[in-house]
Amino acid sequence: MAHAQTNAVDDSLAGKTILAALRAWWPELSWKLARETLAARRVAINGVLCQDEARRLTVGDRVELSDKPRPKAPRHEQICIRYYDEDLIVAEKPAGMLTERPAAEAKVHKPGASTIPSLDELLPRVLADYEGRRLQPEEQAVFIVHRLDRDASGLLVVARSLEAREALTRQFAARTPSRVYWAIVKGRVAAQTIRTHFVRDRGDGKRGSVERPHDKSITDSADVQLAITHVKPLKSWRGQTLLECRLETGRTNQIRIHLAELGHPILGDVKYGPIVTEQPVSRLALHAMELEFEHPLTGETLQFESEWPKELPLPT
Repeated sequence: MAHAQTNAVDDSLAGKTILAALRAWWPELSWKLARETLAARRVAINGVLCQDEARRLTVGDRVELSDKPRPKAPRHEQICIRYYDEDLIVAEKPAGMLTERPAAEAKVHKPGASTIPSLDELLPRVLADYEGRRLQPEEQAVFIVHRLDRDASGLLVVARSLEAREALTRQFAARTPSRVYWAIVKGRVAAQTIRTHFVRDRGDGKRGSVERPHDKSITDSADVQLAITHVKPLKSWRGQTLLECRLETGRTNQIRIHLAELGHPILGDVKYGPIVTEQPVSRLALHAMELEFEHPLTGETLQFESEWPKELPLPT
């Protein structure tokens, strides 16, 4: 197993490049060696491989220097299409791949720098492979209606038309789709419903929960969002628990935040879990196992189930 050293970015390194930070933390690295370390896939930021010398850091970023190369970025061949028609695609996203590249992330990469491709960028190519033909320009459009964390894997639905996107967006806003995840966490966790309110910055630069008065008049806003997760233990072993997590709302990083704030972070969570020198698993132990929703045009109920990733072994 690879060993790694992890450092958190503070005010003194905010805005600095990854190369400058590497040299500040590890003075024995010359500029040449720092560049070679990046090229060798030994550096990750917030658990994601970084090979961009010009990548600038923000407070709270976690930079990991490993003694072995990290796996290569996911490829389009690792995306599995479970269902598709002219209106939508149901796909399984591999861990380490963005669902959709946000504009803010695109800006931190200089032209020509190595980037990890996102699901929305790769789906047209995957669909063309499935069809065995070149898609027409109007067939290549995909619209993201919900997301999986970059480090998570599993099922999600993507629209292929504006009409489908609007109908699916209404479903997710109404919380009618069923989304079930499995996660491996530290410790033993009892069945419960976690209900908190999220803000963009809970005080440490990260999204998370804040104390709210028990007032039924409180409603969601751009700054404060209700977050509800239902958790149920499935199996426990050696101080770990396999949890079923059912989303009632779908906030960014919701399951990871709720479980970390509960005191039971998901294994492999380098963003919300504790800083450790060696991870017990190779990746974030979170997978979207089940997805159910109504077809946006026909109204048919569509149900899908996934298998737990082989790279995250469970006890037999």
